[in-house]
Amino acid sequence: MAATKGGSWDRLLDAAEHVFSEKGYDAATTRQIAALSGDTLGTLSYHFKTKDVLLREVLTRRFEEMNGLRRAMYNDFLMKRGGGVPDLDEAITAIVLPMMKLALKGEPGWRNYISLFCRLMYVTTEDHNKIIPQLLDPIGIELLGWLKAACPPSTHTNLAYAYQFMIGCMLDSVVEAKNDRLNRISAGAASAANFLAVSERLLPFVIAGTKAVLNIPPR
Repeated sequence: MAATKGGSWDRLLDAAEHVFSEKGYDAATTRQIAALSGDTLGTLSYHFKTKDVLLREVLTRRFEEMNGLRRAMYNDFLMKRGGGVPDLDEAITAIVLPMMKLALKGEPGWRNYISLFCRLMYVTTEDHNKIIPQLLDPIGIELLGWLKAACPPSTHTNLAYAYQFMIGCMLDSVVEAKNDRLNRISAGAASAANFLAVSERLLPFVIAGTKAVLNIPPR
């Protein structure tokens, strides 16, 4: 029987998101998750059956919302151009800005979610199944297509590297916000949790770096 959304379903997913992001999938236990949610192990098992199923639900719950916001921003740029292809600056903005805004200005669960995603992406001992590539590869191909449409002369190789570096910068910035090391090493002059300050600097940085990789001369 499918889990009913709302109530215990959402509480358990919120708790799992937090515990998985803090402890990692392998170290997290369903007992810890149930305790944090205020529900019972029986309720968790009823809704999600196994820890693997729970992880999949945690990862997919927010994924389409995030990418829906990216597509909405990209479509806004399309409309402003009367159906014309958004330029490179606009394509990069649509890829980077929605995720940053959710992580730095959205409700706290978004920061846990993105921290968990990064943990599973980059700590290979925990990437125990195929869920991450199943989620990330199709959207990666779509977003890479936005870059290609904005820069048709660029080689697929350079576009792929530029996309990888762009995503790496973005993810590092949003994950850093959780502990805000930037605030400590700058003696309080900067904060990785400050959406406006980060976005108005990261976007030009990523755009300029992408253009350098694609051999687009600065204006």
